[in-house]
Amino acid sequence: MICKNLLQMTGFACQPISEQGDLARISTPFCFADGDPVPVYVQSFASNVHRFFDDGQTLLHFIGRGMEFKNGHKHRFIDNIAKKHGAAMNNNGVLEMFSKSESPADAFAQYITCMIAITQWEHEHQGLNANNAAFADEVAHALVTMYPAAAQTFMQKPAYLGSSGKRHELDFSLGGKGYLAVKPNQQSAAPALYKLVDITNRQTNADAQLVVVIDDRYDKTAAKNTKQVFRSIASDVISFSRIASSEPALQ
Repeated sequence: MICKNLLQMTGFACQPISEQGDLARISTPFCFADGDPVPVYVQSFASNVHRFFDDGQTLLHFIGRGMEFKNGHKHRFIDNIAKKHGAAMNNNGVLEMFSKSESPADAFAQYITCMIAITQWEHEHQGLNANNAAFADEVAHALVTMYPAAAQTFMQKPAYLGSSGKRHELDFSLGGKGYLAVKPNQQSAAPALYKLVDITNRQTNADAQLVVVIDDRYDKTAAKNTKQVFRSIASDVISFSRIASSEPALQ
């Protein structure tokens, strides 16, 4: 029943997720910067009151992209955006908005506007990862120089399906191996680790050759510690200094 009413109210597809029919997931065309769908759930109560919420997935999305939220002030940007649009984050890290009995459609529109504002914030701040992209280009150039015969196999952004069902892009592939270029800091390492764990936990990826290249040019200690984190997950973990300015390898 809830989905029939929501389809008429929102125009978007809806999938019930409770036997009672009072809880559902709404599919919208809106996505985060990496293609993750914006989470939209709805719960109905008596007197035509509806709760629109994200089930905590917005915070999980940003954690997966390398952000830390150990201190509450670090997710203040989400709180501030939510408040501007009439939503709030509860003590469990769930973004939510309750409708008044006469206006569930208005509450839905406000919730979507809030989520779009959060995705816009993410797009505006993507430039913070520019250094990672530049490092990935350096790694690719070094490896193609080292293995010129494999250059024809080079591919940007190969995608792997993870155990969660999500598709993850690595930086590039070369010679049948997928590569991730990682800086020795939390912002770079955390999303890379998330990708690798999800990919390697899928049985069909058991034979995938996944290589992590760590930037060890500026902080040797941090680079060494970061390498240790990836050793049990990646097929190989190498330091950038090992491949930089290398002579072409014998094929």
